[in-house]
Amino acid sequence: MTIKILKPIEVTPNFFQLGTFEFPAYLSIGEEGMIIEGGTGPTFQIMIDQIRYLGIDIKRIKYIVLTHTHPDHIGALPHFQYHYPQIELLTTQMGAKILSKKELHKQFLLVDLGIAQLMKAKGEIDSLPEPVKDYQFRVDRILKEGDRIDLGCGIVWNVYETPGHSPCHISLFEEKEKTLIIGDATGFYVPQKDIFWPNYFESLHKYCESIRKLKKLDAIRAALSHNGVINYDIKAHLHKALKATERYHFELMERLNRGEIAEKIALEKARFVESLTDIQPFKVMYDLCELMIKNSVSNGEKVLFEI
Repeated sequence: MTIKILKPIEVTPNFFQLGTFEFPAYLSIGEEGMIIEGGTGPTFQIMIDQIRYLGIDIKRIKYIVLTHTHPDHIGALPHFQYHYPQIELLTTQMGAKILSKKELHKQFLLVDLGIAQLMKAKGEIDSLPEPVKDYQFRVDRILKEGDRIDLGCGIVWNVYETPGHSPCHISLFEEKEKTLIIGDATGFYVPQKDIFWPNYFESLHKYCESIRKLKKLDAIRAALSHNGVINYDIKAHLHKALKATERYHFELMERLNRGEIAEKIALEKARFVESLTDIQPFKVMYDLCELMIKNSVSNGEKVLFEI
């Protein structure tokens, strides 16, 4: 597989953006290195080439940590574990449980192939990557709220459990450079248009609680699971994310109360998402929009939207 040359982005002297804009991963460097996000199959070689471009020995990288285990966030893991088995995989207890399920493996393969086909159509790769055969997601360390990942040279990442988007979602905060890894905890954000698509796929209540938790941190930049790094007022970004979620939820409820059919609303919302991004098939977007309608109905009355 040949790929388009994509240079890594230096966010700070110790923190780099790898992968692509739509599917970024991040590299934190102290005495040891840590990759944040599990990448995708077609971005694996891109990430390796970017690490080499930075002049960093792959042997220096000790960990890969997952924000969550959705199929579009774990695609490079089988490749890393096959080629670089010394790198330890870090996730939560729930994340490890999800990664052990055979149903996830089937879903993962379909999603990863879809991403590869999309990247090929956009000219980011010339051919589809060879799949890793006989793989498993080997978890080496379980993370929980309050854990710290010390990379040396003062680079220490603090773990925060931030469910709502998914039950296993975590965020990470590094106090020295004040970098926050948001992941998908605030949904899908398009910086160019300043538009949010809320992503409370597990729980609307937990999703809002997680945003409130992150707002307490003194971050000056925030790395997203899609579409790169935000470098403006992070508290303001989190506030906007919560307000966007509130508007989205109450619009759904008002339309349902007027007698609109849930399937019709989901279709309209999926078309809205399609206007923002093409990183997932339309059917996936529709199913997720329908899921959030159900979550709004089931726990919307219990939710506080105030910061």
